[in-house]
Amino acid sequence: MQDPQPASLSLSDEFRETAIEERNKLIACYEHARNRHEELVQEANQAALEAERYLKTIRELGELLGIEDQLSITDLIPELRGERLREVAADIVFRHFKSGDPPFHYKVWFELVINEGHRIGGKNPAATFLTQVARVQGIERVGRRTGLYKVAEAR
Repeated sequence: MQDPQPASLSLSDEFRETAIEERNKLIACYEHARNRHEELVQEANQAALEAERYLKTIRELGELLGIEDQLSITDLIPELRGERLREVAADIVFRHFKSGDPPFHYKVWFELVINEGHRIGGKNPAATFLTQVARVQGIERVGRRTGLYKVAEAR
């Protein structure tokens, strides 16, 4: 096991003290950032629940008025989910990749969808995306747990 500090490197007491102070400041900044992140995630989750309540009420009123069949709920939800997410993701990937192209990572695919102005629903949009695109017809996963995909040979 290696010594974390080589014997040839000697630090002055003044430098060591300054470095420790700076490290402690960075730890405090890190803790502040983590706490802020947790607060923002909680606030985002609360907003998502509020939006879901509004959507439920919209749906119930539509059913009560007998217009629910005329109103597409997917038009009210700006985030992609489920079948609509698979449709959009498939359209985008087939415009950018062809059969025989090298495999691409799902993060590249995810970014293509985002860069076209789409928002993906769920608490973890990347996880929602990955779950749905695994079921896109004409796309094959390359290996296990690699995150790589390719356009199937016969589409």
